[in-house]
Amino acid sequence: MTAGALRVAFVHPDLGIGGAERLVVDAALSLQERGHDVCVITSHYDPSHAFEPTRNGALRVVHAQTRMPRSILHKFHLPMAILQQLSLVMQVVVATHGAGLARTYPALYRALTHIDPQACPDVFVLDQLPVAIPLLKLLCGRRVVYYCHFPDKEISAALARQRGDHGLRAMVRRLYRLPLDVLEEATTKAADRILVNSHFTAAHFRRVFPHIVCRPRVVYPAVDELEYTPQQVQQALVEYERSCHDADALRRCSLVQQLVQVGDRPILLSINRFEAKKNIVLALHTVAHLRHTRRDRVRLVCAGGYDARVQDNIATLAALQAQATRLGLSHTTLWGRRPSSASPLHEPTTPEHVLGADVVLLPSLPGALLHALLHAPALRALLYTPTDEHFGIVPLEAMVCGVPVLATDTGGPLETVVDAALDADGQPQARDATGFLCAPNAEQWASVCHRVLDWDEDTRTRIASAARQRVQTHFSVRTMGAALDEHVRAVGAQAVPWSERAQIFGVVLALLLMHAVAVYVVLG
Repeated sequence: MTAGALRVAFVHPDLGIGGAERLVVDAALSLQERGHDVCVITSHYDPSHAFEPTRNGALRVVHAQTRMPRSILHKFHLPMAILQQLSLVMQVVVATHGAGLARTYPALYRALTHIDPQACPDVFVLDQLPVAIPLLKLLCGRRVVYYCHFPDKEISAALARQRGDHGLRAMVRRLYRLPLDVLEEATTKAADRILVNSHFTAAHFRRVFPHIVCRPRVVYPAVDELEYTPQQVQQALVEYERSCHDADALRRCSLVQQLVQVGDRPILLSINRFEAKKNIVLALHTVAHLRHTRRDRVRLVCAGGYDARVQDNIATLAALQAQATRLGLSHTTLWGRRPSSASPLHEPTTPEHVLGADVVLLPSLPGALLHALLHAPALRALLYTPTDEHFGIVPLEAMVCGVPVLATDTGGPLETVVDAALDADGQPQARDATGFLCAPNAEQWASVCHRVLDWDEDTRTRIASAARQRVQTHFSVRTMGAALDEHVRAVGAQAVPWSERAQIFGVVLALLLMHAVAVYVVLG
C-alpha cells in the first residue's frame, strides 16, 4: 500500500453479472488503481458467471459462503437476503478479530467463517442492502459508505402498483413491508456517507427517506473505454477461448461470433437481465411492427444475465419465447452457459439455425461476447427497454462503442442519453445527440428505428463520435474513481468512537425488539 492509502472492503451480496456487479467491480478497480488495498466480500461467487477482473486475479474476491437459501418456496426474497448479509457480516467480524481463535481452535474457526484471518478494513463500502451498516460500525468500529442503487421501499411499492394489488392483498403486503421498510430507513441512516447513481435516484431517496439528514451525493457509474476498443474486445475473445475447456461452450461461442460477423441483416440489440421489469417484450413488439414497414428483415438479438436459481429469470425467458411465437417471429435460444435444466435438444447446432432466426436470445453470454456484439458491423441501435431504470449502465456501454441508444424517456437514461430530436427527414437536429428518448410504445419505437435504419454513413459517424465523447467527459472510470476516492478518504481515516458505538448498540437493540414484536404478532 502507498502512503495515505486505505484498506477498502466492498460488501456485495451476489457477485454475478449485472449492472450493479459491474459498478462494484469498476469502483473497486478504480480505487485499487489509486493505491488503496481493495477486496470484494460476497456471499455468492461463481467464477464461470462473473466479470473477468474477478476471475483473472486483477481484483481480490473474498467468498464468504452462506447456507442461507435465497428464498423460501420462491417467496420471502428480501428477508432471506437480509439473513444472508447478516451471515456474511458475522463471518467478516470473526475473520478480522479471530486470528487467535484460528490458531488455537482451527476447526471452530472454520465452522464460524469461510474467510481466512485478515486485517480489519479501514472503511467498508456497501450497496444494495443497508442492514449491515450499523453492525459493521458497532462490531468493527469502522466507517461505512453506502451506495444506494434505489430505495427498496420504492421498488416494492412500484411492483405492487404494477401487479394492481388492492384490498386484502394490499393490506397484507403493507403489514409485511412495514418492519422491512423501517429497518431499511434506520440502517441506511447509520451510513457515514450515502452515494446514489443518479439525480433520479437522489430525488426518490429524499422523498422516501425525508428523516435521513445525510443527503445523498451523486456518483455516476462508469465504463472503462479501454475495455471496449476493437483490439481489447478481440483480445478478450482470444483469452476466453483459451481459458474455456468446455467443448459445447466453445461451439456456442463460435456461433455467436458468426452472428457478430455476418452482415446479411441489420441488427437491433437488447442487453438486459432476463427479468420481467426490464420489459424486453417491448423490443419484440418493435421488431414485429418493423416487419410491416420494411422490406429488409431486421434481426433482434436479446442478450443478458440469466440465473437458473431465480424464478423471474426462468419465467421471463419462457415468456419472451412464447411472445415471439405469437408475433410470428422465428426465434432461437443459444446459451452462453447452459443451466442443467435446459435441454440441449432444443439448442441450435448450426449457423443456419442461428442466422435464420428473426430473434436470437442469448442468456448468460460471457462478457467478451457481449462486447463483441456491440462491435457487430450490422448493429444499428441498442434498444434499452426498462421504464424508470435507476441508472442503466448498458446505454453507456453502447455509447462508448459508438452505437445509438433508443431508451424510454424515464429514469437514468434522461441523464445519459442526449435525444436526437429528428427533423421531418429523419435527421438528428441536436449536434451532440447520442440516441433517442421515447415513451415505451412499440409503434413509436418502430418509427424511430425505421429512420435509424435508413441513416447514411455520415450520420452514423457523427452520432458515434458524440456518444463516445459524452462517455469520456461524464462517465469515465477516471471521473468515478476520483469521486469515490474523495468520499472514501473523507470517512476512512477515522474509527468509530465508543460513544457512537454505544448509540448504535441502542438502535440495534430497538430494531431487534421491534422485529421480535412483529414476529410475535404474525405467529401469535
